[in-house]
Amino acid sequence: MSESRRDDDDGEPESRLERFEEEAEEAAERLVEGYEEAIDRVLPPHLRARAWAQRRRSTHVIWQAAVLLLGFGLVFAGIAMLVLPGPGWATIILGLIVLASEYAWARRLLDPVRRWAKKAADAALDPRTRTRNLIIGAIIVAVLVAAGTWYVLAFGFTLRPVTDLLPW
Repeated sequence: MSESRRDDDDGEPESRLERFEEEAEEAAERLVEGYEEAIDRVLPPHLRARAWAQRRRSTHVIWQAAVLLLGFGLVFAGIAMLVLPGPGWATIILGLIVLASEYAWARRLLDPVRRWAKKAADAALDPRTRTRNLIIGAIIVAVLVAAGTWYVLAFGFTLRPVTDLLPW
């Protein structure tokens, strides 16, 4: 038997079509492996992890559940930080960004927030607005320093006048 002809499991020689199909499958597998390696080299780590998760349905579902839990966890923590100490609005926006990485509804919800943030950043960087805010801040600091100086000159370094006003 020549080297170009191989035997099947049944002992019968393979046809040219069967050999061609096998070679095509092997080439396709090599192509997919090469594509996955190229993705791993080019993408940043978070997109690499997402691409890895999307290769199988089970890992993709787990990935989406993790994004959902993390995003809503950040949103709820941000809501709690609105009344507790912490950066509440920043955490809420971060939670929306995490959710928007995987869900279209969160992207639509994040669009007005981005527009609002852009408008606020532009207003904060406007020279006239910055000058006005600096002047208002300087006036507030000057008033607080004057009030503190008057208090120390009038009463000394004691809190007795303040504690006498308290009911207990």
